[in-house]
This record gives sequence, C-alpha cells and structure tokens, in this order.
Amino acid sequence: MKIKKLLALTLALSMTGAVLASCGDDSSSSSAAETTTTTTTTAAADASSVEESSADASSEDASSADASSADASSEDGSSEAAPASNYTPVTEFKGYDAFLMFGDYDWLWGNWNPQCGDVNADKGAYGIDADITGDGEYTVAISADSLNFEDAKFGKSETNAEAGPATGTVVFCVDIEGLCDGSDNYKGEAQEKNALADGDDYKTNKKTKGLYASKDITCEVTSIKCDGQEIKFDPSKIVYGNIETDNNCYRIEIYNMYGVNAADPAIDPDDIYAEDKIEVTFKISGLNKEG
Repeated sequence: MKIKKLLALTLALSMTGAVLASCGDDSSSSSAAETTTTTTTTAAADASSVEESSADASSEDASSADASSADASSEDGSSEAAPASNYTPVTEFKGYDAFLMFGDYDWLWGNWNPQCGDVNADKGAYGIDADITGDGEYTVAISADSLNFEDAKFGKSETNAEAGPATGTVVFCVDIEGLCDGSDNYKGEAQEKNALADGDDYKTNKKTKGLYASKDITCEVTSIKCDGQEIKFDPSKIVYGNIETDNNCYRIEIYNMYGVNAADPAIDPDDIYAEDKIEVTFKISGLNKEG
C-alpha cells in the first residue's frame, strides 16, 4: 500500500509540474501575442498616418499644379484662357448693310465702315451691323467687345476700347450702304450732276447708283441706348437722306460736329457715356424695289 501511495503521489506531483509548466508557457505566449498585436497595431496606425500625410501632400500638390496650369494657361493665351472677344462679325448680307458710325471725344471708341463692301479692302469694320432686307425695324451697335475683336484680315481696331468707356461723341450716325441712286440730296432736292456710276454692285460699292432717291424712303429713329439706358433725343433734329451725294449711303445723322446739324443736334453729345454698348434702333419703309 505504501508503495502504491508513493507512486500515486509521485504521479500527481509530475502532473502538477506539467500543468504549472504548461500554464507558464501560456502566460508567455499571451504576453508575446499581446506585444505583437500592440506593435502591429501601432505600426499600422503609423503607416496609416504616413499614407494620410502622403495623400494630403499629393492632394495639395495636385491642387497647386492645377492652379499653376490654369494660371499658365491664362497667361499664354491657350484655349483654357478667356477669349479676348466674344464678338463674331456678320459679313454676309441678303439685303443692305447698315452700320453705326461713331467716334467719342477721345477717339477711343470708333467705327467708320460697314462689314461688307470693297471699302473694307484695307480697313477694318467693328460694328454690330443690321441686314436691311425690307421695310421694318432694325438695330445697329458697337461695343467694347466688337472694338477689341482681332480679325485675321484687319487685325484689331485702331481705336482702343480697352482704355476706358466711350465719353461724349463727335460723330454719331447710321449709314445704310447701297440704297441711294444719287438723284437727290437729303432735302429731296434734285442733283444737277449725279456723281454715282451705273452698275449692279451697289450693295458693295458705294460709288455705284442704288435704287432709291432719298425722298422715296421714310425713316425714323425710335431708340438710342448706352449700356441699355435710353438717351434723350429730339427726333425733329435728326437728319435723314443722301447727305454725302458722292456715295450711295442713306444716312441717319443724329450728331456730327462736322455735319449739317452740328449747331443744333438731336442729342447732347455730353450725354453719351458707355462702358459696354451703344445702339440705335430705327424704322425704315419705302424699300419696295427689287435688285
């Protein structure tokens, strides 16, 4: 019996030692695992921070690069940059070309030619013209945008609307090229000698006889605007007709310091001020002849 008890006790002690040894190993493994987990988590967090910092830096760099590209694009005038002018001239006319003839006090805003016609062979035209196809109401204009238009053939206007607004006026007329036959003047008086030649190119050559005498045409200005605001005018003082009888243009003379109404104009020249646009609207009738 004693031997059996001793053997049992020895076996029990062996098992206890094994259990204790086993428990010690688990504790070490747990600590190691915890340490590994902590280290891995910290490394992952650090890596995440690095990635976020890199992403932020990349985003900032990309934004800076985009901004730099946009600035460079604007500076070098590439397609990304804002256009110098949004104006596109109309140069093909079914009827007669009407244009706004204008010069301000400083000659910074100015337009002197219609869009069509041989007269423009070596000169620019920068107006927003009207195509007079028959009796009706029409508007002609010039703008800062049209004056700053750079045409491939004519270049930029010699005037410089970029320098500032139109202030006052020395010449303010509407010309309709090709209408007059040269037989009478703006008063309806017959011309003893007609300065115009015969031909069928009267719509494009103002030295050719048109189809109408001044007295055959009825015309009336209905509105004058600067930057959309109505300008006061006296309609009874506007002069209409073939004022310059050496050409076929029908003229609406609102004011011309060199013209027939200089002493008693239809407007106060000082009233003209525009940063963007000047326009004249008129009604015309009597255009019943085909050509």
